[in-house]
Amino acid sequence: MERKFSNEELEAMDPEDFRSIARRGEWTGFDLNVCRGYAQANLAIVPKDYAFEFLLFCQRNPSPCPVIDVTDPGDPHPKLMAPDADLRTDLPRYRIYQNGELIDELTDVTKYWRDDLVAFLIGCSASFDWSLRAANVQFRLIGAYASNIQCVPAGRFHGPMVISCRVVKNGHDAVRAVQISSRLLKVHGPPVHIGDPAIVGIKDLYHPEFPASSYVAPHREPSEIPIFWGCGVTPQKVALESKLPFMITHSPSHMFVTDRLGEELAFI
Repeated sequence: MERKFSNEELEAMDPEDFRSIARRGEWTGFDLNVCRGYAQANLAIVPKDYAFEFLLFCQRNPSPCPVIDVTDPGDPHPKLMAPDADLRTDLPRYRIYQNGELIDELTDVTKYWRDDLVAFLIGCSASFDWSLRAANVQFRLIGAYASNIQCVPAGRFHGPMVISCRVVKNGHDAVRAVQISSRLLKVHGPPVHIGDPAIVGIKDLYHPEFPASSYVAPHREPSEIPIFWGCGVTPQKVALESKLPFMITHSPSHMFVTDRLGEELAFI
């Protein structure tokens, strides 16, 4: 049964404790601001028969799909990022795609697990939000959108890049956001676009396809600047576009929390 936790409690949790409450179904909501300082990851699970093609797709599209861990077939434990975790149960919410359609959304995917499945953890930009805050960069995370930027295809994998948006207070904060995120290539790295949303195919900035919270401010202050990063929801759009036979993913904004600090993934 889901419990109520304050924002302060969620931020102060260590990853193991947070994964434990997710496993027990005590937290099924957004987890963008949990476990202060720890890196989060998007999840994509595919059958072994096309795991190489997916790895190639990620290698060709490192901005939306920076791989930080890959499991052995049939093994739900990510050995590099959190060896004691179980990717079947330790996320707040999952999605199941079959033949290019979303067929289920649930909090435990054990019943869908198979011995041939390979799990990919893809770095998440929520990981560098802690670094932005530590540098006093003032920003609002709005959400994510399917863009008009096409990914480089690989085998059966093709489709549009999903991008996330943060609006920063001014030009100074925009420069700092670029500098800070560029050090963190494993969690999407530098932006793919700054400025006019229409250029990347976004018609309404304040109605994202994948909201970052239940409320989005309906306007932008004159000095604010929208900045867009590649997003790990991209594989979900690819699953739909490519009509993949089967894929398990996280539900947007319900990521996996790793045992690694975000700064551990920084490029030095």
